[in-house]
Amino acid sequence: MEWRCDSFMTNEKITAMPVKKTQIHLTATLSLPLRLHERAWILTGSRSLSTSLVQQILEVSQDGVVFETENTVYYLTYARRPAEIEVMCA
Repeated sequence: MEWRCDSFMTNEKITAMPVKKTQIHLTATLSLPLRLHERAWILTGSRSLSTSLVQQILEVSQDGVVFETENTVYYLTYARRPAEIEVMCA
């Protein structure tokens, strides 16, 4: 979790507040296994995109995955269900 200070280099009271991350909801497919401290590669339609480094994998189900990167929380619903033998998180 990132923290932000409202005051810098003064004698004022400093209040640390968590920085709220952007939330993105996608219907897509992971093109590579999801791994901590690596980028996630996501295929959506004819586009592919990469994220900043994955910090946490919050939820994994048959229908999708929720993970947090340095900047964003992704709620990814699979465009197609992965085959049972595929490994989507490593």
